Amino acid sequence: MRLAMEINLSCPNIPGKTPPAYDFAALQTYLAALKTEIDVAIVQAGGIDESKRVAIGIKIPPYTYQEQFEGLIGVLRESVDMTPRYLACPIDFITAVNTLGSSLLLSSDLETCLPTLASANGSGIGGLAGAPLHPLALGNVYTIRNMLDVHADLKGVMIIGTGGVEDQAGFERMKSVGAGAVGVGTALGRKGVDVFGVIERGF
Repeated sequence: MRLAMEINLSCPNIPGKTPPAYDFAALQTYLAALKTEIDVAIVQAGGIDESKRVAIGIKIPPYTYQEQFEGLIGVLRESVDMTPRYLACPIDFITAVNTLGSSLLLSSDLETCLPTLASANGSGIGGLAGAPLHPLALGNVYTIRNMLDVHADLKGVMIIGTGGVEDQAGFERMKSVGAGAVGVGTALGRKGVDVFGVIERGF
């Protein structure tokens, strides 16, 4: 199995820090630095050995309006023309999506309505994940896949679909909207490794 490295540019829980994949100027800076480092590694290795090359990808937050998708694709297209130009887009895959920040789940006790998440600052604010995130994740994977496929220099970028997959039906939905691979996060935390058996038994 090929080794891969994911760069998380989407964590919503770092105080005072906008996730870089929401800030397209910051995303451009990351991709430029990544492309430069890949070039240095290739020069030091004396060339590209595809059998040993580590696939590199970025994890993005959920996008909720068209301009965000266009911003992502625009920066990826710009990365193709960044120095050194002999290298194409510096990423092999996009993991879509991370949790949706600024979410708050309260207890079912209507008298107290206390936060159920023990967040670092005590507010209970955190990232929405699992089944409630699934429709938004599907929409992101579908939209990004279709936008990548319009451009010859981006068609080879794979999408790892994540967000609310906990059974075979969720896996199939992710694949149907364009995910080349499917990730499981919240369900793994809740159900343990048995969740993979649940997904597999559906085939």
